Amino acid sequence: MKKLLYIVAVLLVSFQGFSQDAASLKANAQKYYDITVKLDYTMMMEMIYPKLFDIVPKETMLTTLKKTFEENEGFKVKLMPVAPNFVFGDIKKIGNQSFSVINHDTAFKIIWDEPIPAEEIQSYIDSFKATMNTQDVVYDAPNKTMDIKARSKLIAVADETTNKEWKYLTYSDQIFPMIFNEKIKTELGLGPAAGEAVIQKK
Repeated sequence: MKKLLYIVAVLLVSFQGFSQDAASLKANAQKYYDITVKLDYTMMMEMIYPKLFDIVPKETMLTTLKKTFEENEGFKVKLMPVAPNFVFGDIKKIGNQSFSVINHDTAFKIIWDEPIPAEEIQSYIDSFKATMNTQDVVYDAPNKTMDIKARSKLIAVADETTNKEWKYLTYSDQIFPMIFNEKIKTELGLGPAAGEAVIQKK
């Protein structure tokens, strides 16, 4: 059978608040969620923490997002609307920057053009459970879909580059150290994050 590459990536998307207080964090959480589920790419680009673009140029980021959701061969990835159940961390001042860690629920559906062979289903499920750090992975064979629910982590940042307004990015073990130092990671209590799942179908 023709081999297909499947990649499910944690979105490096973010949103913008309007001040450095807890009320603005909570007020804009639903806005972030709505923009993400609707895949409003233009708003995503406007609301990402700007230093991310020093690592991944804006046009590259936009292209990657569109490919993830619109241009896959053999499957589609769809974000599903669920109650975010936000949990907001304390606002912490570290140097000249303010931070808050926000956890929320995320759900998405993978829709395959062809069914996964029966002998490979459990391997897929186990791989997604491990990479997404969740036990909530269900494959629906008749509909050729896999539903995945997990907790996601956002980092809210307000500093000189954001004009002291909140902007957010999804936490990634790989990206975070390229933007912020180890001291900040430690003070925010950040640990491993779900990464990229690369799975091949034989």
